Amino acid sequence: MFRCVCRRARLCRHAYNSSDLARPATFSNRNKDLLGCQRFYTTLTDQYKEKVERGELVEDPRQIVMLEKLESLREQLDAYQPPGTKSFISKLFFPKKETETINGLYVYGGVGCGKTMIMDQFYENIHSRAKLRTHFHDFMLDVHERIHKYKSSLSRHQLENMKGTDPIREVALAIASETYLLCFDEFQVTDVADAMIIKRLFENLFEEGIVMISTGNRPPDDLYKNGLQRFNFLPFIPLLKQHCEVLDMDSVTDYRLQDHKALDLPGGEAAFIHDDNRVDELFEHLTGVKVEDAKPQTLSFLGRDITVGVSHGTVLVTSYRELCNNNHGSSDFRALAKTYSHVLVKDFPQLSMKKKSPLRRFIIMMDLFYDRSVKLVLSCHVPITQIIDLEVTSGEAEDSLRMLMDDLQLTKKEAMAMSLFTGEDELFAHKRALSRLSEMQCNDYWELPHRPGSLDSSIKTDNDASSPDSNESNS
Repeated sequence: MFRCVCRRARLCRHAYNSSDLARPATFSNRNKDLLGCQRFYTTLTDQYKEKVERGELVEDPRQIVMLEKLESLREQLDAYQPPGTKSFISKLFFPKKETETINGLYVYGGVGCGKTMIMDQFYENIHSRAKLRTHFHDFMLDVHERIHKYKSSLSRHQLENMKGTDPIREVALAIASETYLLCFDEFQVTDVADAMIIKRLFENLFEEGIVMISTGNRPPDDLYKNGLQRFNFLPFIPLLKQHCEVLDMDSVTDYRLQDHKALDLPGGEAAFIHDDNRVDELFEHLTGVKVEDAKPQTLSFLGRDITVGVSHGTVLVTSYRELCNNNHGSSDFRALAKTYSHVLVKDFPQLSMKKKSPLRRFIIMMDLFYDRSVKLVLSCHVPITQIIDLEVTSGEAEDSLRMLMDDLQLTKKEAMAMSLFTGEDELFAHKRALSRLSEMQCNDYWELPHRPGSLDSSIKTDNDASSPDSNESNS
């Protein structure tokens, strides 16, 4: 692992890019050599050992095991032709010939143990445009958007007569026509809407020959544990095991927390600060504009208008109340992550398990910001290690959860058996949040370019001011 905490600085991060999923390229018009790996290359293990010799990594035998498994996959992908890419002639004359598919890899383990770093190294060594590396939550947001757009494109008559038409299959076929390799960071399911469609979605993706590499913190059997209507999700688990080898990293070391390198910012070192005035100083340092002269910016995304704080270029200054206490969803945070390279947050409180909704929003926001290398600065009165109060009480549920219990007609005993109400998911995720917050405070992380992907045509802004990092490449 990197001694300087930021494990991604020496790897070119390929964050989720919606334009990649929208491109019309097909497998049939690509050179076969582009579908897999280069014929002559340095193995992943040799690349890893070279970094160890240079002092960039600390050798970890668990990481080497993961590298060896991915090296085997890399060799198989060299000559791989997914079933969905067979030519019309092949399908016509050899309709019954089965194409052998490749099983992927599902890797789980503790936070900061190097899963994502190793997966990214593998991804960088697959020399093909037909690949996608993204945060799983981001991927599912795109899937729901595609389903919505597909249904919106149908006439009323078509909608009323949808027998035999499956929007989920149509979306899966579209994705399979654009990529054959999916690499997911942080595979987790917390949303009931995702849980309802995930089995049908991946059943179709695997049928088309998609190869999936994924990292996560939970073993497959614990995915969506105690979630709402989990019985609808359970058939996905054997499907996942059928198409992916499961690897336990079995590590308790968080390399992100080792050997911090001081971050050089105006007024102090840390991006986790204790004074709102320093937020104003940092905003002026990054933009050349005083906070009082900045203007509100409204993002229009999927029919929703999002306005939080004031901004100049790609730097946003806002407050905790505007960001996490309002009813913002995942798609809102995704739009913010695509639009802003720096997000400065004032008046950030200690988060509490007693108020789970804001805590969930913060964790989702952190994951999406981290995946796109957004620079997050928090002004908070407690140390970073205490930003989440883990004390769990047996008191009454917050208002929003009580309303949900009423809507679902759940008794208190039934509700307390579900992670949505117990806070089990939040307890599980807090280590990841603290680990990523720590990495966000090192110089190497701040040197990473913002990776927004291309802004969707559905995201419109009313502020065209120049960005402080507009000269950086986001390709």
